Amino acid sequence: MLSVEALTFGYRKQQTQIVDVSFSLASGDILGLLGPNGAGKTTLVSLIAGLLKPQSGRVLIDGSPTHLGRRDIALVPQEYAFYPRLTARENLLYFAGALGLSRAEARTRTDSALQSCELTDRQHQRAGHYSGGLKRRLNFAIALLQQPRLLILDEPTAGVDPQSRAFLLDTIRQLNQQGTTLIYTSHLLSEVESLCRSVAVLNAGRIILQGDLETLLAEQHSQVHVKLPQTPAPELLAKSPAQSKEQGWWAFDLEASELSVSELLGKLEQAGNSPTQIRYGQQRLEEVFLTATHREERPS
Repeated sequence: MLSVEALTFGYRKQQTQIVDVSFSLASGDILGLLGPNGAGKTTLVSLIAGLLKPQSGRVLIDGSPTHLGRRDIALVPQEYAFYPRLTARENLLYFAGALGLSRAEARTRTDSALQSCELTDRQHQRAGHYSGGLKRRLNFAIALLQQPRLLILDEPTAGVDPQSRAFLLDTIRQLNQQGTTLIYTSHLLSEVESLCRSVAVLNAGRIILQGDLETLLAEQHSQVHVKLPQTPAPELLAKSPAQSKEQGWWAFDLEASELSVSELLGKLEQAGNSPTQIRYGQQRLEEVFLTATHREERPS
């Protein structure tokens, strides 16, 4: 469905924010777009939505170039994108009018968006008086007016309470089940891990890692991670090399080890250094993300 081809962009000639970015997204997929602050995530989604024009490269939907105002793409931005002095209903009717909808269709889509985002009971309240969670819902509702095929969400749960976050995530899942393709950016990696089927990690304007989430998380059975109360004895490390991680975690290299997993755990038990937690064969998205970005930060 979506094809991003060799995209490059900079606000100034001497400063490039996006460098030769390419990836594709199948219809019905959910892509998690990750990256540290300043990596270029907001710039990239603005290019995909047509809000910015690339210096080189192109963005295609089903082979057709994207452009500003294209109806089948909607962006939910980080910033609140509504008029605080208007009510929720007035905001939605205004943006429905901007889409060129008839009055009848504008009312129908407004009612549907209010219901989908559970704002019906507060539709006549000024948006500026909403809580942070309700403001995020209104931002979301405005994007739903377009009934987009591709929905881009840029930090949609930033600063919201747990109940609003759970509601928004459930709504996003329902939209995807109905066939909407999504790009989702968030600093909360647990959200991305629970929602997305593929991820791309952006760092300094370049994609440094991308792929199927399940494949990226399915660590090869070459390491076992154990959380220990004490540092392993030198004689054990000589037989089974390990790397110290944060908060008492150790990663034992099974390929270089003279011991099997069961033998290693037995040796730790015998030494009175029983693991409090064990992870084997699966890693968290946080570990994948930190490994990728730390690797990029190391000098060559």
